[in-house]
Amino acid sequence: MRSDIFLIGGLLFLAGCGGGDNATGEANAAADAGVANATDVAAPAIEAPKIDCDAVKPQTAPKGEPADDILGVRQGMTLDQVKGVLQCKNANYAINTNTNTLSLPEGGQMSRINLNADTGLDKVNVWLVGPPGGEQVVHVDRATEYAAGQEIALESITQELAAKYGSFDAPYGNNSGLIVRSRDGQRMSKDNSSYGECSNHDVRTDRVLPCLNVVTFEVKPSQQNPALASGFGVAVTNQARVAQMAELTRQQQTQAVERAKETAKEKGLEL
Repeated sequence: MRSDIFLIGGLLFLAGCGGGDNATGEANAAADAGVANATDVAAPAIEAPKIDCDAVKPQTAPKGEPADDILGVRQGMTLDQVKGVLQCKNANYAINTNTNTLSLPEGGQMSRINLNADTGLDKVNVWLVGPPGGEQVVHVDRATEYAAGQEIALESITQELAAKYGSFDAPYGNNSGLIVRSRDGQRMSKDNSSYGECSNHDVRTDRVLPCLNVVTFEVKPSQQNPALASGFGVAVTNQARVAQMAELTRQQQTQAVERAKETAKEKGLEL
């Protein structure tokens, strides 16, 4: 399994130590001036997102179709929709984006936006691709960690995942799972020839993959108690949407060239 999607990094907490007579004197001076001790000062409240959450609509698969969202974020959504859903889901998310490009085999480029939302213990990563300004979600993954003493039973997590997405193949052991679906939505098995090619989360622009989407999960057992989970990761990639957005980008580029030709005919060239 591609473990890079589900890396659950360790967190390092550093406690600073005050010391010396100078620190004591400053503390006494603050107290004399009526200033509260640092331990008495309330943590600053995180500013609520400036968004109308009543108007934000998380998305899920149509009724009767297998689930393909994470936290209400699914393929086809725009950047603004993703930001709205995540901010309304948890105002503590720190959201950052960066934009780069993907080369198309016929020439030209497709825009790619990587969005990362992070609370410190809950991390969501979203990839959007398409023509500039028209990017849509093609991939979502989430990695959740639990604070010490707050671990969840490993079995409970695997049961919840199966309840939402369906039964998983377990080619890498019971702590991970895989679901691959063909272009018409049917469940593919390990015996199908395209199973391996479709079971990763790469965004391919060199060819159209013969699959709809792939769902994977991985649970990290606690070192102290392997029946408990210290964290888990889940990811969904829609390969069919990647192909659609690449084709849309090519069409828009072709249309831009045709418009430029018409403009040149109308205005002519001063030679």
